Amino acid sequence: MPMFRAVLAAFVAALLVTGALSAGASAASLPKRIIDEVPPGTQQVSYNAFKLKGTVTEPQVDGTVLPYANQTVKILKKKCGTCAWKTVKKIKTNDNGVYKTRIFAPERGRWKWRSKVDHSNGYGNTKGKIWTLYFR
Repeated sequence: MPMFRAVLAAFVAALLVTGALSAGASAASLPKRIIDEVPPGTQQVSYNAFKLKGTVTEPQVDGTVLPYANQTVKILKKKCGTCAWKTVKKIKTNDNGVYKTRIFAPERGRWKWRSKVDHSNGYGNTKGKIWTLYFR
């Protein structure tokens, strides 16, 4: 009887480990949305403000893309290379999946900016390009 319990415990542990590994692999393999952004350096609004404009689309199985309409896009900022990304703004896309916002350059130093769309509806987390803004 003790031998049966040991074998049963090992079998259950193996099933749990296999299930945990397969769940982690499936989360990493989710399709991503597409984020197209216009470089903010070309669109200066004021002496330290730049316009960030982007489009978020969702690729479909048949090869077409649909706009990520009326959904939230997070704007993240990082103050240094080793600092963590922090959410600065949450903005909504319009019916065409377009979002617009202002991002700023610091008086001293460099700030890095990035857009992010959280996972939902079978799509994984999607991150946009990293933009560095600073004064020369």
